[in-house]
Amino acid sequence: MISGLYTAASGLIAQTQQQDVIANNLANVNTTGYKKDTALYVPFPTVFLNRINDEKTPVPGGMADAMPPIGYMGRGVELRVDGIQPQTTEEGSYVETTNKLDLSIKGNGMFMVMTQNGPRYTRNGNFTLDPDGVLVTQQGNPVLGQEGQIKLNSTNIHVDESGRVFDDKVEIDTLRIAMFSKDDKLRKEGDSLFFKLDGVPLTEDDNVEHVQVKQGYLETSNVNVVKEMVEMITAYRAYESSAKAIQTQDETLSKAVNDVGAITI
Repeated sequence: MISGLYTAASGLIAQTQQQDVIANNLANVNTTGYKKDTALYVPFPTVFLNRINDEKTPVPGGMADAMPPIGYMGRGVELRVDGIQPQTTEEGSYVETTNKLDLSIKGNGMFMVMTQNGPRYTRNGNFTLDPDGVLVTQQGNPVLGQEGQIKLNSTNIHVDESGRVFDDKVEIDTLRIAMFSKDDKLRKEGDSLFFKLDGVPLTEDDNVEHVQVKQGYLETSNVNVVKEMVEMITAYRAYESSAKAIQTQDETLSKAVNDVGAITI
């Protein structure tokens, strides 16, 4: 009976975590380049149950020692070690801004930027210029080109579909675009930045012909508000079911202690 309480409690914890993930997705529905998170769970190891107080079963030549089996019992769920995963391969919509410094990537590519923690990857192309004319993110992280930081000297800026950067019609560099797939273990670092969980850099510049850089456009988040609200309702109902299971088992334990175990004289 106590094991049932732990099983139901694991359901409460799992659905609370699910609600947190969904709430974070909804809070970032208007964040440029945001990729929704998905919580992944695994079951605790199941337990095989046997009846231990039954009489031994007679068999030819003696008595069987094997205890009659009851079956398997689940022990609940837990969040995987890498359980909160961003859906990086699902693209958002593309919104035209007419700002020459706003860039987006169509396809499974990411801009490379340099941070204090080393190279990072982002789908947020809401770039600007720092006082020195270097192309940077809104947080001041330089955007990387093949030659390093991209420094612009004029406002006549053009970026073609292959990522080549032109300053006053003169080609000065090409954006470094890292390619990724759904198998890459990308994790969020904050400020729309991603890093590889295993520390292995993403492949750079291979199959870049399969991506398209769009100047004057920004990618919106890939969060579907209606779908997230449906998942929130589902998670809430599952939470209620686990809470009801705990309440039922608590009432059963109370009856076993106070009524069944009562001594009448």
